[in-house]
Amino acid sequence: MSGISSFKNLQPSQLINELIEYLETELPNFTSSDEFVEILAVKKNENQHSTAFCVYMTNKCASRFCFQRENIQKSSSTVDVGIYKGANLLFTIEAKVLPTPLSSKRKEHEYVFGKGGGIERFREEEHGVDNKNNLLPESGMIAYVKTHDFNHWFSIINQWVSDASWLEEEKLEIVFFDKIARLKSNHLRKGGSKVALHHFWVYVS
Repeated sequence: MSGISSFKNLQPSQLINELIEYLETELPNFTSSDEFVEILAVKKNENQHSTAFCVYMTNKCASRFCFQRENIQKSSSTVDVGIYKGANLLFTIEAKVLPTPLSSKRKEHEYVFGKGGGIERFREEEHGVDNKNNLLPESGMIAYVKTHDFNHWFSIINQWVSDASWLEEEKLEIVFFDKIARLKSNHLRKGGSKVALHHFWVYVS
């Protein structure tokens, strides 16, 4: 019960700030970790990267947070990563590989919009809900970057936002580029509310 009690005693925004700081601190060491090396030894697709990410972050956090793969959202939708504090789902993350592995079902702009579109799923309220289907005010995206640098993807992804005919205010803004990239964006959901997205990009080549 301690996890639930501690959750009730903390403001959601305080927990999210703590989580973001934790991600900023630990993610730069992800690709040199045993979890990354061992879990991605053979399979190197998006799902396996997210499995390695969840195991690594959970192992590092000393029970502060629990990172879970494939969390159910609305209807039959699942989000790649759900982050819990106690029994409470407080943050969801959609994962993408950059560049998108292309196929008949996957298009290059999948990070933003289209079938499987990452940001679009949050705008459509398919992703970014807790276990009772309440909309979360903040969620995230993680990109496993295999080619090109952060500046390249910053330009490309904001062009895709324009291509989707979304508001100019929905373009990504840089927080910092270092060993990892941190960006943020704000989007209008179909029900009229807004969602803030925290973007984390990490080189995985």
